Amino acid sequence: MRAIPLPVRQRILQLYERGKGTREIAEFLGFCVAAVRRVRQQYKDRGTLEPQTHLCGRSTLLTEERKVRLQRLLSEQPDATLAELGACMDRPFRTSTVDLWLRQLGWTYKKNSVRRRTRPARRG
Repeated sequence: MRAIPLPVRQRILQLYERGKGTREIAEFLGFCVAAVRRVRQQYKDRGTLEPQTHLCGRSTLLTEERKVRLQRLLSEQPDATLAELGACMDRPFRTSTVDLWLRQLGWTYKKNSVRRRTRPARRG
C-alpha cells in the first residue's frame, strides 16, 4: 500500500482546521476514516506530514561480517552447494536465504553441462 501523498495530507489538516469531521473529510477525499484519522494522529505525534515509509519492512540478516564470510567461503570452495554455504555461516541458514544473498552480491551459478540431456526425453 502506498503512502498518502503530501499535498493530500496537507489538505486533510486544512479541512480539520476548518472544523470538518473525520467522516466528512474521508468521504470528500475518497479515503477511509481510519486513514484520515491516522494522518492527523501522526502529525500530532511527530510534528511532520512526511510519510514514515523508510521504516517499513524487515531488516536484512546479511551484515557486513556475513558478506565477508560468504565471499571468503566462495573463494575457498567455489563449487560448494547452497546448503553447505548456509551450514558454514556463523549460524545455519536455509538454502533460499543463501541463494538470495548470493544474488544480491552479484554471484551467479552455471548448471553442470554433464547433467544436461543430450537428446529430448521420450514420450510414451
